[in-house]
Order: sequence, then structure tokens, then C-alpha cells
Amino acid sequence: MWTEQKIEKHLKEILTSEFEAKAEDYISLYITARKYIVEEVLKEIKGIEPSLTDHSADHVANVMERAWDLIEDQQDRFSGIEIYLLCLIILFHDVGNIEGRGGHNKKIAEIYNNIRNKVPTYNQERRLVLIATAAHCGSSKKGDKDTLSDVDEISNLYNKEIKLRELASILRFADELSEGPQRTSHYLNSKSKIAEDAQIYHEYASITNIFVDKGNNRIAITYNIDYTSSERIEELLEFTYRRILKLDAERRYCKYYAPILDKLKKTDAQINFTINGDICDLDLPKIELGDKYNLIDDGNDTNIVDHFIKNNPVFNIHNIVEKLNSNKDE
Repeated sequence: MWTEQKIEKHLKEILTSEFEAKAEDYISLYITARKYIVEEVLKEIKGIEPSLTDHSADHVANVMERAWDLIEDQQDRFSGIEIYLLCLIILFHDVGNIEGRGGHNKKIAEIYNNIRNKVPTYNQERRLVLIATAAHCGSSKKGDKDTLSDVDEISNLYNKEIKLRELASILRFADELSEGPQRTSHYLNSKSKIAEDAQIYHEYASITNIFVDKGNNRIAITYNIDYTSSERIEELLEFTYRRILKLDAERRYCKYYAPILDKLKKTDAQINFTINGDICDLDLPKIELGDKYNLIDDGNDTNIVDHFIKNNPVFNIHNIVEKLNSNKDE
């Protein structure tokens, strides 16, 4: 069952305002695509890639929530057709997983063709959907990670100008922000029924809470870790540091291409611990990463986590585990 998202309600309102009677045509096109994707594709991904964190309709809805968080205070920046395209690319961005995880961002054309029946009227829409969704992850044409550089800054759809690169940037960052316990199963985790090579992704999802705090110009991440043993905590902490740094890199990268993200000046992360549910206060400071931070000055330092700990020794993983064990034994 799909619950209409705030951005979709805005889509209907702005299309009606801009196109009046013609708006129903665009709304119908959108709903047709959503129905097919939700009912025929997204619910089947788990069967193809059982180890993945959630990529169902719930994930797509969450990406829409995040996209709305990012644009709500400047929603007038985008026309009805731009919001229409943004909602479409969010719908389509992960459908390629039904053909396997590898290169999923570039396995979308066949599904699009099934929905629009290869009608030439929609050739431009298909092109824009494929370009924008391809840029949400993976590698660029040059072979680096700057995928948004492959996206035209300005394009057009249905005789309207489109800020295509900015829309692709919003998708990419909203997807990065759509992490949390909703993407995993506490039951499967507790019963060790997640494939070993995927466990860390599910464990990370289970501890993560992300808040788009535009009022304070930041992305705020809170991690709540219930410590039971040191068996996996070192791996989880290293993975968490890496993901904090990655999310902040995405924040800075995406806003380079998306002026609407300019207000997001920093990423804050707070790591909290409990032991069997009881608060364990290690007095760890908040991690604060701004637009200018921790510039790497050692050309031989290739491990970003090592560099982070070197510059923030209070987050030394071995020391944190020792403190946790000490608190557990008390």
C-alpha cells in the first residue's frame, strides 16, 4: 500500500496551478509509472537481492521524504514539470536492482519502456530519467566518481526548461540521507539470518538516525549503539566513521551542483552507547564536519579513517572498546 508523500501532494498542486486541465495528463502519467514500479518491480527486489538493505517502496517513500526536506523551504525554485521529473527519478532510481545489484543505476531503460510502451512522445522523458538516475551512484564516463558532471546542467521536458543537474543532485543526496532502522529487520539481525558479507550494512542501518536540520544549516546524525561484546564493535565503529565521512563528502559534492543545498554548511554526528539498554556515557564529543575541515596534508595517508582518527584521537577505536568493556564490568 502506497501512502502519498508530501512532495507528491505538492506535485499535484503545482501542476494544477501551472497547467489547469492539462495537469491531469501529467498526474496520470506519474501515477501509471508509480503503480507499475511499486507493484511490479520494487516488491520483487528482495527476492533477487535478499542481502540488500531495504530497496522496496518504503525506501522510495523515504527518499521522497528526504528530497522534500531538502527543497521544502525553497519549493518555488522548481516548476511543476521539474517536480514531476524529480518524483519520477526517485521512483526509478533503484529499479535496476531487479536485474542484480551491480550497475543497477544503468539498468533502467527496459523497465521504463515497459511502462511507456516505447511511445516516441516520451523519448525525451526517458532520456532525462536515465541520465539522472545513472548519476546517483557508480562511476562517471571518465571513470571517476564525479557522475553529476555527466548530467547536463540545463535541459528541457514538455517544452519547459529543466535544471536537470540540480534535480539529479537532490536525488543523489536524498538517497544518501535515506538510511536508518527502517532499512533492516531487527528480527533477522537478532537471529543472525543476514548474509555475513551484508551484516555490517544492516547493523549500520539499525543504529542510524539522520535529521535534515535546515534551521541550523546542518545534517545531524545520531548513532545509538547497544554494546554487548567487542566481537563486532570495532568493525562497526570503523564502518560508521567511514559512512560519516562519506555522507559529508556527498553533502559538499552535491551542493556544488545544487544551489538549493547551499544552506547545509556542515554535518554533525553524535555517537551514543548503551549497555543492555542502560546509558553508557563515554563523554565523546560531537563530530563536526564543515565545508572546510581536516584537509589531508600527508600524501602517504590513503586511509581516510586512519586520517580521521589521527586528527581526532578521542575516537580511537581501541580506546573506546576498552572504555566500553570497563563500563560493562562495573
